[in-house]
Amino acid sequence: MSQPPLSYQMKQLEAELHVKLFERKRTGVTLTKAGQLLYERTENLLAFVRSTENEVAKAGKKQVLRIGITPTTVSTIMPCIAAFSRENPDVNYEVRDAITFTLFNYLMEGIIDISVVRTPINLTNVECLELGREPMIAVFPPSEENTGEKKNEKTLLLEDLTCRPLILYRRYEKFIMEAFSRRNLTPDIFCVCDDPRDAMLWVKEGLAVAVFPESMSSMCGGLGIRLLEEESLETKILLIWKKGKHLSEPVQRFLEICEKMK
Repeated sequence: MSQPPLSYQMKQLEAELHVKLFERKRTGVTLTKAGQLLYERTENLLAFVRSTENEVAKAGKKQVLRIGITPTTVSTIMPCIAAFSRENPDVNYEVRDAITFTLFNYLMEGIIDISVVRTPINLTNVECLELGREPMIAVFPPSEENTGEKKNEKTLLLEDLTCRPLILYRRYEKFIMEAFSRRNLTPDIFCVCDDPRDAMLWVKEGLAVAVFPESMSSMCGGLGIRLLEEESLETKILLIWKKGKHLSEPVQRFLEICEKMK
């Protein structure tokens, strides 16, 4: 589209919504907060439209199970998917890979039917089925194999981490800090980050000890790993679906399989 009609369409959109969507500068055009929100919602709406088109096109041929999976829960849910697929060869899959909070929003907006998530998460508007639990781990440079007061053991206490700078994945920051608080401990938080892969690089440089769910150990090649002996830091892996929503036959059959295998 050439510049004049594009500018006209942008102005028409702003006029229709009665809000400024674009910041126009000499260096170019950027989105305002309202524009960014509209962009994100539009992406989800278009994804829902495409998903619906595919499902309708396959109606009478193959059914579709729309499921969300977080990167750290794949190994937990795959045995259930494999068993379900063997019993239901007429079902196809549409999978969304994202973090728990993004998948929760997809579920609420109807983009997916069901999702695998990890606590902590607000369960007010969903039904859930617990698939498993796992502890947290402390990850540190391999040269520090005897970190903590308990030498040559495979576990650590929260007390053992108070003397070390820590790097936390923001997703679990509040969860971990509350565990320290319950024991009247004050940790040294060196860094809080949004991507666990970045945290691993900090650990490799010997800057801090990272604290993550155990399933992230697959990302810790070459690093030292110790289980944390702290029951309150266990995370639950849940299968969730929107409360009050009618579940399709594939979803109901999938839940039955998961219930049997948990």
